[in-house]
Amino acid sequence: MVRAALAMNFNRGKVQILYGYLPGAVFAHDEYGHCRVTMIELSALGQINRAALAEVVGDMLNQWPNDWQRQAFPAVRNADDLARNYFVGEPTGVKFEPFPTALRCPRCGRVYRLRDLQRSTATPGQCPLVGCGGKLEQMPFVQAHQCGRLDEMFVQREGCSIHGTTSLYFDDTGRVTTARWRCRQCAGAEVARLRQTPCNCSYSLLGTEDPSEKRLRFLPVTDPAVFKPQIAPFINFPHDDMARLSGPEARPWVLARIWGLLATPVRDAMAAGSTSDEDPMVAAAFRDLAALAPDNPRVREYTARRTARHAGAAVADRMLRLVPGATPQTLRVSRRLLEQVAVLDNVATLTIDAAAQRAANRGDEPHERRLRDIQIWARERLGLAELRALDGFPIGLAAVGFTRIKADPNQTILNPFPQYNRRTPLYAVVAETEAIYFQLDPQRVVRWLQQNQLLPTAPLATNEEAWARLYGEVPGLGLRRNDPLFQQPAASAVRTLVHSISHVLLRHIEWSGYAAQSIGEYLIPEGIACVLYASRYTDTRVGGLLTLFEQGIDRWLRSALDEGGDCVLDPFCSEEGGACVGCLHREFNCTEFNRELSRAVLFGGTVAQHGPALVPFGPNVSGYWRM
Repeated sequence: MVRAALAMNFNRGKVQILYGYLPGAVFAHDEYGHCRVTMIELSALGQINRAALAEVVGDMLNQWPNDWQRQAFPAVRNADDLARNYFVGEPTGVKFEPFPTALRCPRCGRVYRLRDLQRSTATPGQCPLVGCGGKLEQMPFVQAHQCGRLDEMFVQREGCSIHGTTSLYFDDTGRVTTARWRCRQCAGAEVARLRQTPCNCSYSLLGTEDPSEKRLRFLPVTDPAVFKPQIAPFINFPHDDMARLSGPEARPWVLARIWGLLATPVRDAMAAGSTSDEDPMVAAAFRDLAALAPDNPRVREYTARRTARHAGAAVADRMLRLVPGATPQTLRVSRRLLEQVAVLDNVATLTIDAAAQRAANRGDEPHERRLRDIQIWARERLGLAELRALDGFPIGLAAVGFTRIKADPNQTILNPFPQYNRRTPLYAVVAETEAIYFQLDPQRVVRWLQQNQLLPTAPLATNEEAWARLYGEVPGLGLRRNDPLFQQPAASAVRTLVHSISHVLLRHIEWSGYAAQSIGEYLIPEGIACVLYASRYTDTRVGGLLTLFEQGIDRWLRSALDEGGDCVLDPFCSEEGGACVGCLHREFNCTEFNRELSRAVLFGGTVAQHGPALVPFGPNVSGYWRM
């Protein structure tokens, strides 16, 4: 029922607001009927990594390829731009108004405007036609366009040529194509069809040649295409922690940690490698003390520290030798690699080895064997070099803007939310949640690229050699979206590989007790890794992903391999690129808008070259899971 009041408010969960109740969204209210959100109440966020947020917001804006598609947004090059032009806050309350405001009587079919009824003496909610008194309902359709425009359905003002509007009614058949305006006195003769309004926007002028896309489209008011929020995830580690990892002196250690040359946290290795106690007089004093009392505790401590320092220096030197001509100042280390190191070093993790040891400690030898077997199987069959469960993964979500009709940046205009305190608002929530981390086998990734003729064939002996080749020959992996090398074929192939594995695993995540759409992904292609995290922003964690990892990881991974190659829309899907709504596409939580996805990169096959997912590949794709 539509109330006479034109502004109402209520509270919702923070993530609920991000996905369904942002300004411009239309939703069904139990008491007020269909409503449109007008404003969000915000509260200040506490600890938030604004540098990380600035980078992900800038990256999201750059996914809309033309300036006119994102021209309403101030540029975001760094945290200073973010602070100057954007207001970052946590959503706490929702203000809304009735929408649509055109009301129809299902008994007589007549249509009224809410504002006209408010000025009259009619009984609220009832048809004012004498002798009718039917219960008024909101019109079921709205008009939307890819530019972001949203209008109510046009209400016919001209009746039939004989009876005018006195007997005009709307025949709601439930379908836009058959709904009509009719005249009751003319035995229901058609007066008009639903009118598609032209839209003279930038998208109509510059974005399409299709005449149908130059008009507003009729949609049921509850259609998800009416409002599509664009939400960017970011990892919310403390800024100071990330700054310490980003300095030139830390870069060799960061890469060494990712490449498997360093088994200890970077900060510990760097501290052990410090030369602050290498004063010659101090060294001489300890040598003299060692000659007199080699078992002295101070001597043993100094010797251990000196050994660790030399070992650490050897790791850093070895790292630099793997990248010819590199210095700490010239090494490329992206923000996502820093985040990957922070995940490995700072988040409580559970490895498969640790889970197996837990099973052994409680006397469950069969489960211990299953875990150790699945670890070997995952590496050999799936090419997953590492799997970890994370407890306390610090994820944030930021709603940047919205689109209508579609989410694809190539076919929409990105719209900001209404100004807040004279700045563009970003609605953000942060929390620590549970997650599963996986990293691919670098040697297998390089061999897969070679089999698909994306890297020159050359023998590999070690993982570090494979990492060095990815670093040196696939630089596009570590670059931002607006860099020309980002579209390097081998880089696109690796991103497609990591992304496709993520979506196949998410497709079978129901073993965790979560719905697939409740799990998000955070891709780290330059580290050939990904984090699958639970989108829960409450004070408690359910533990579903942790339980999946410890109790059901074998069933999860095996079902991904056994069923991940299937699609209900085959053979059409495979012929068009191997990714569609029947297999890999996700409605929510895909920041890549379901691009760079294909089952063929995992399972192989012959795929038509017009499929958008497989641009870097030849016609015969070698599957990573078929090697």
